[in-house]
Amino acid sequence: MKKIFLILVFLVSGFAAAQDNPFKQLDFLIGHWQGTGSGFGNETSVIRSEFNRIMNNTFIEVKNDSKFKPTDNNPEGEHHTDWGMLSFDKSRKKIIFRQFNNEGFVNQYILVDSLSNDTTLVFLTESIENFMPGGKARWIINRKSENTIETLFDVSFPGKEYTCFGTNQLSKK
Repeated sequence: MKKIFLILVFLVSGFAAAQDNPFKQLDFLIGHWQGTGSGFGNETSVIRSEFNRIMNNTFIEVKNDSKFKPTDNNPEGEHHTDWGMLSFDKSRKKIIFRQFNNEGFVNQYILVDSLSNDTTLVFLTESIENFMPGGKARWIINRKSENTIETLFDVSFPGKEYTCFGTNQLSKK
């Protein structure tokens, strides 16, 4: 009887510990990243990204800052910033990413478990503020190694397939 009780305690405590970190599959992202990007209507960019646990590990704050080199079409270059929060929706048992961009877009993504695995995270928008009705976005994070990731940002216009708007190659600092 004592043995069965100990097994039950172990199983319950293991289950509770797993529930304490709904972001386990995102743990590798925590920290500061830097690298280069391409696309987004420009040739190249320098990017800095941060993923930080905040508020007693209840959320993950995400900050991105990209500076694009000048081009013939944009002689001053471009500066993109976005800020967001990853949260865990307990009722849906899903990770949600709310992202605010300096261009005025507000994206709400959901992490799609059926498309994600240990090395690839796929986020699809549930809604986009200030974008054309019916438009969608996809954010993919590919884990290349312990200290390198690749991110892809894809957009789909109404009735069209996704098109890659840009990629970033980042290394952990």
